[in-house]
Amino acid sequence: MNRGQQRWYRIIVAIWVILNAYYWIWWTQAGNVGDVTLFVILSLAMFYVFTLLPSAYLFFLGRMRHPVPVGVARAHEKGILQRVAVISLTVPGAESVEIVKRQMLAMKRIRYPHDSWILVDKEHSPEIAKLAAELGLNYFSRHDVATWGAEQVLAWNQPQAPFAAKTKAGNVNSWLDAFGGAYSHFTQLDIDHEPVPAYLDQVLGYFVDPAVAWVQAPSVYGNHEQWTARGSSEQELVLQGPLQMGFFGFSRTPFIIGSHCTYDVKAIQSIGGFQPTRAEDHLDTVCLAAEGYEGVYMPEILATGDGPEDFKTYLAQQFAWAYSMIQVLFSHTPRLIREYTPRRGLQFLFVQTWYTFWSLSMLVLFTAPLITLVLDDPIANVNYWAFLAHILPVSFAASATWFWSRQWQFPQNLRLSWRGVLLHLARWVVVLSAFIQVVFRVRKPYMITVKGMGAKGIPRFPLSVLVPYVALVGLPLGACWFYLGVYGGGPSQGYLFFALKGAVLFWLMLVVLLAHDVYSVTRSGVPLLQTLQARGRALITVLSLTVLVTVTAMSSAGLIVEALTA
Repeated sequence: MNRGQQRWYRIIVAIWVILNAYYWIWWTQAGNVGDVTLFVILSLAMFYVFTLLPSAYLFFLGRMRHPVPVGVARAHEKGILQRVAVISLTVPGAESVEIVKRQMLAMKRIRYPHDSWILVDKEHSPEIAKLAAELGLNYFSRHDVATWGAEQVLAWNQPQAPFAAKTKAGNVNSWLDAFGGAYSHFTQLDIDHEPVPAYLDQVLGYFVDPAVAWVQAPSVYGNHEQWTARGSSEQELVLQGPLQMGFFGFSRTPFIIGSHCTYDVKAIQSIGGFQPTRAEDHLDTVCLAAEGYEGVYMPEILATGDGPEDFKTYLAQQFAWAYSMIQVLFSHTPRLIREYTPRRGLQFLFVQTWYTFWSLSMLVLFTAPLITLVLDDPIANVNYWAFLAHILPVSFAASATWFWSRQWQFPQNLRLSWRGVLLHLARWVVVLSAFIQVVFRVRKPYMITVKGMGAKGIPRFPLSVLVPYVALVGLPLGACWFYLGVYGGGPSQGYLFFALKGAVLFWLMLVVLLAHDVYSVTRSGVPLLQTLQARGRALITVLSLTVLVTVTAMSSAGLIVEALTA
């Protein structure tokens, strides 16, 4: 920040502290407490979501740093750079040949002298091998028996790390085992993330510092014509800008984002290669940090990829990330935490616990009114308008901070829209599912995000993946009818409003998903009547929920108005 921005930052922090004190001093008054257990649990959830998360964002916002530019010539003078490789990974059948070819051409356009490699997993692909030869790229497949022999192929495809079969880490580690000794540094690109020609010129100079093991740049999407890809980008705005710059300034440990990153080969080999999880990028970060290495975050877009092409793919991607991150928290952090500096330990614990604490907090915020209605036991004895008068200033301050920090977010040309809000609403449900499955040790296979393999004809509406959201409309409605039928009114009747609000949010999410789907399909040329026929079950489901929400709201309206005016 420049001096003017620093002054504004200090003012924002002061206002934030005052408004939070204003809210929490009022909220925790003894006279406001209803059921003590519910009040404490709800207060913890509210504190995490409404106070701690924005406070952490403000904290790292104030510690943002740019790296001092280091030209690649300096690294040459110091003898740091030897041969450099650029690798990209593909799984035949999961990505189209067109995407693979597009990436090969992009890798060839990188100006700095390097060797380009295409790494093929799952099976040897003569088609991709031929394409690589025609374009002048190197080809590697750990399944190529004709080149490596059956014994070596078996050694590179084991059930466990470092050469775990059907995993990204196992694929990269096999290549490192075969060719890593020939290179001092390498850049790994996901098959859909196209690098700019100056990619290596921008990042290699930072390795002049022997403590630097990786250089990271923002991971952004370019296919914003897909609403899920744009919404996903909107969710990543703060991570790819202020948070990563804050992590770099706070502990010299920006997080590796596996879509593209540049590494020191010896550093990666010192931790046993890429780590064996779906979140291998994050585990690589914490393992390298445990060895004392540092990273550099360069806030400049050097590669652009493809975001999730549909809602189902988005949910699967979010589940995989959450599942793996929670696994890291439970399985690796207890072992590694003692190796970190206090700053790194604080940063890692904040980030790794986010999935767990955020999803559990959202669960509490959603279910607390339902429990109150079923038990007829109020959480708090407060007037709703007094509650709004105290909580809205906090919410407005958090939103204002987000918009003020927009100047540092990536990509710069993107604005928050209904897409990001809808996906944020949907995300906590799959994150909670991931947490539960990790706790109960449900084993999940390595999940691959399919790229460029769109189906022909009318795409299917993902009704099956929306079942949890249908249930999240039905549960609050059920709690409302239980209260109306059993109690008919009383001290908890105001919580009908909060239960209905939860139901309406998820009902509205389903309506928007279906409406946008119908719009997209008809825009592609399919007649409206044919589209509606293909969406028959989804339409019936949404219409039924619409009737239920309307009837419940009308039946509860009198009690809600009475409570709001009390």
